[in-house]
Amino acid sequence: MNAISRSVPAAPRSAGDAGLILACAGCCCGHPAHGGALSPQRTLKSTLRRLHNASGLDGRVRLAFTDCLGPCSEANVIFLYLLGQPLWFRRMNAPELVGALLDHCRTAESGSPLPEELATRSFSWTGGGIGPAPPVDVFTPG
Repeated sequence: MNAISRSVPAAPRSAGDAGLILACAGCCCGHPAHGGALSPQRTLKSTLRRLHNASGLDGRVRLAFTDCLGPCSEANVIFLYLLGQPLWFRRMNAPELVGALLDHCRTAESGSPLPEELATRSFSWTGGGIGPAPPVDVFTPG
């Protein structure tokens, strides 16, 4: 089959189709001095992978790790793109918070509100997401 005759992918059919969780594993996230209970990085990554694999999302929401997403003062930062909406979460420092995020991915419908434990950690960054802007005094590693 050549590139011209390939079919266009179907539109998302459920909450998780074509979703992306992008977890920061850069300069501050996942480090003991900044990242809370999911520190250090090897624990952050392995915990997120284990929870994602057990979530039942069946590959509909991809989990990826990246270098610094910023803002470092809000470590551990997670970006979620789901149902066409960008959402940013700060201080995702406990497995229970990641579990709540995965549950939201599984059950969300367009326009549905975030559960309370996620709404309090959602923030506005680079013009996307909901919630307050990050603090002005952003930590810079030295």
